[in-house]
Amino acid sequence: MIDTNGRGAIDISNKVNALINHASAQLCHVFVAHTSASLMITGNEDPNLLLDVEDYFINNIKDADPAYRHSGEGDFDMSGHLRSILTGESKSIPVIQGKLALSKFQSLYLYEHRAGKNTRKLIITLI
Repeated sequence: MIDTNGRGAIDISNKVNALINHASAQLCHVFVAHTSASLMITGNEDPNLLLDVEDYFINNIKDADPAYRHSGEGDFDMSGHLRSILTGESKSIPVIQGKLALSKFQSLYLYEHRAGKNTRKLIITLI
């Protein structure tokens, strides 16, 4: 479970690595069991990168768009679903020497697409 504090990305690489550290796995599959949160792998070297990603979403996937029919949970409801569809709910990453085989400048992020605090469930499968 990961607690979030509103929209944005949370680096979960170290948490996942801690789980696979002593396993003899060759592949790690991570799935977020929610329709308005997602997973992404992107650069970790510049915090502006994540700000630019969020700006892209704000500018291209509007909250409270009057064209949306689905709005049962508020202005951010449909926009959160669209963001999640675009970024995806799962990642399969090779494991090398007990860690995710990410490059020096990559991280695995949980991306929260809703406003407010949420608790997100991750299902991690090691193969």
